[in-house]
Amino acid sequence: MNEQEIIREWNILIGLFRATHEQTNMLTGQTQREAKLIFKRWINEGERLVKLIERESYESDLDEVTETIENSVHKLRTEVLELV
Repeated sequence: MNEQEIIREWNILIGLFRATHEQTNMLTGQTQREAKLIFKRWINEGERLVKLIERESYESDLDEVTETIENSVHKLRTEVLELV
């Protein structure tokens, strides 16, 4: 992989992480205490990783990838609700 492809893949990973973090906000008060604690530790470590990667990334590219992923998650949520 060349450098641009590596940056793109890291941006996708960060976008997925941000979308996952956003999705957990939908579950506030719904999960068991132990699961919440484990996930909170995972989020904290993920935030540390994001900060390291953001230093090497272009913010506009990262924001664009994150927005695309968040829009996809919203669409998925809407389609799943229609199934129920």
